[in-house]
Formats: sequence, C-alpha cells, structure tokens
Amino acid sequence: MSPDPGTTPRGAIGRPIRLEPLALPGARLEPRADPDRRAALAVRIVDAAPHGTLTRYEIEVTGLEPGTHDLRDHVVRIDGTPTTDLPPLPITVESVLAAGTPQVSQPAPVPVTGLGGYTITAALTATLWLTGLVALVWLLYRQRRRETAGDIALSPADRLSLLVDTAARRTLVPAEQAEAERLVYDAWRRHLGMADTDPRELVAGLRRDPRAARAVERLAAWLHAPAGTDPAAAPADVAAFVRDLLPATAGPVEGGP
Repeated sequence: MSPDPGTTPRGAIGRPIRLEPLALPGARLEPRADPDRRAALAVRIVDAAPHGTLTRYEIEVTGLEPGTHDLRDHVVRIDGTPTTDLPPLPITVESVLAAGTPQVSQPAPVPVTGLGGYTITAALTATLWLTGLVALVWLLYRQRRRETAGDIALSPADRLSLLVDTAARRTLVPAEQAEAERLVYDAWRRHLGMADTDPRELVAGLRRDPRAARAVERLAAWLHAPAGTDPAAAPADVAAFVRDLLPATAGPVEGGP
C-alpha cells in the first residue's frame, strides 16, 4: 500500500488515472487549489481513512500536460503543515499525438482597420430612427403648445366674436351654431351661479333674469335669421353684439371699449 518506487503510474493526457491505494504519513491531504487552472495534474481524493498511524488514500489523477509530474506538488495538508515527509509520487502523462505534431497556437491579434458593412448599416439605421423619433416628439410638442396657447388666449367672448364674424361671410354650419349657443348658455349659467342646474331647468332659470333672457332671445333670433338680414352680423357691430349676448364676467371683447 506504500508507493513502490519502481512503479510509476502512466496514463494518456486528459484520461483519469486511478492510483493504487496509498498509505501516507502525516495529517490528511487535499488537492492544492488551482484558481488559474495551470496545474499539470487535476487531483481528486476519492476516499481517505485512518490506517494505523498512517492515512489510506484512494486518489484519481487526470494529466493535463505531458511529462512526469510529482503528486506531492499538487496536494497540501488540511492543517497547513509541510509535505516534505512524503515519499516521491511520480506520475507519467503521455501525449496521444505523435511526436512532432504541430500544436494549436493562439493566433496573433489583428488590428481592426475598419467597421464591417453590417455595423455601419446598424449604426446608420439607429441614427435615422433616433432622428425621426426626436423630430416626431418635437412636432407633437409644438402642436400641443399651439393648442394649449390657443385655449388659454381665447376667452368665451373672443370665441363668440369669431363665430359672429364668420357668420357675416357665410352661413354657420350646425356645429358652429351649437358652439355659439354653448358659449352663451355656459357664460350665463356660471354668472348666475347655476353651474349645477339640470339642463331641463336651465332655460327657465335663464329666462327669469332679464338680461340673460334678452341675450338668449337675441341669440336665437340671430342664429335662425336669414343670412345677411341681421345688422349685428356686420363686422362693425360684432363687439357690441357680443357684449349684449354675454355677461361682463365673460371677459373683454376684442375691438370693444
């Protein structure tokens, strides 16, 4: 069970070699750590058991480099004591390639002289896509700002003035007539504190206020009069006409005092 100095275990590179049981002195052994994976042997201790004053080992070794290697260089004691009391433990690893066979070598690095066609195409595509995205976001932002600025700048009086001025040139479409009615009714409803009034009761409530009633009647007459017959539709009369339709809280009318 002790190592025989006349017998050297042999095996091919990359193939496990199962050693004969070894009875060795000293504290228990374990494989030496090989973080860089440069060791010539990979050692695996299959079993270790007390054997009198010695320790009986069953060891498996895999050769990674051809040549004769000493197992003592690839094991350490678990308590950190030296392994100088161990006998030589040579192991021969044979190459499976014939002598003189060229070895695989690492190719020398080649400097990059330019980008490939795919890389250029991918870069251009990404650039165009990002440019289009930025342009789209900018256009949407500009449009939103114009819409917001328009909503803030035009008061109900200004919007109604535009409709009245438009009616002087052509007949208002139903949607524009509905917008004019909504502007007048909403302005008087807020002015009279009737924001929560049921729509069915709103008309009756407006008619109880003399000025609101007169504005509603004049609005109806203007909307349903033949085109060109209402003098208030003339541009010179737009400001005064709108002031008569809306309460003072609706805001100033452009072109009026």
